[in-house]
Amino acid sequence: MSIKLKLISFFYPEHCPFCSAHIEAEEIACKACMERLKEKQRPILRGAHGYRCVSSFFYDGTVRRMLIRIKFYARTQHIRQVAAILYKDIAAYYRDIPFDLITYVPMHLKDKKQRGYNQCELLAKELGKLSGLPVVTTLEKTKRTKKQHHLSYAERKTNLRGAFRLINKDALQDKSILIVDDIITSGYTLGTCAKELNKAHPQMICCATIASASADIDKSAVI
Repeated sequence: MSIKLKLISFFYPEHCPFCSAHIEAEEIACKACMERLKEKQRPILRGAHGYRCVSSFFYDGTVRRMLIRIKFYARTQHIRQVAAILYKDIAAYYRDIPFDLITYVPMHLKDKKQRGYNQCELLAKELGKLSGLPVVTTLEKTKRTKKQHHLSYAERKTNLRGAFRLINKDALQDKSILIVDDIITSGYTLGTCAKELNKAHPQMICCATIASASADIDKSAVI
C-alpha cells in the first residue's frame, strides 16, 4: 500500500460497500463479501433501445443495498470500489472498441444541488482514471422528471421526452463514446441520452452500468 493510501486509511478508515466492515484502502470489499461478489458477478450484455450496454451485477441483495448507500447516504467512496469491477467488464466486452471518451447521465441542477453530487459523474471519473480516457460533460438535464422506476412502461416513454440537451457537439463528431449510469432498468434513460448524443454524429455509442434491474435482453440491441 502506498504512503498516501496508508494516510487516507488511517484518518478515513475504508468500509466494505456491502457489509460496512473495515477494509484496507485499496481493497474493493471485505474477503467474505468478495467471495459472494464473485458468485454474484455475471456481466450482463443487454440493450438500451438500440445501444449496447454491459452491467456487472443484477440489482438485488447486497448490490442494491450498496447502491442505495451511494445515492442516498453519501457513501461515494464505494464508487471507486465498484468502478474497478465494472472497468474489467467494460474492457472485456468492449475490447475491440477504442473509446475516445467517457460521459455520463446528467442530473438536473436542482437535484444535483440537493444531493450534493451526481453518482454517475463520479463513476465516470473513476473509470476515466482506470482507463486513461477523458471524461467529458456532453449533456445537461433541462427538465426535472419523475423517477423512472416509479412509472409504468408506457409512462417511461414520455417522462424523459425533451429532458436532455446536447451541449458539447463539436467534441463528439466521429468519436467512440462510452456513456455510464448506475443502474439500467427499462433502458429508456440511457437510450434517450444516447439518441441525444447521436445528434453529434459520433462513430459509436456504448453504455455501461454497475447493475441491471432486469435480465431481459432488448431485441433491438446492436450486439
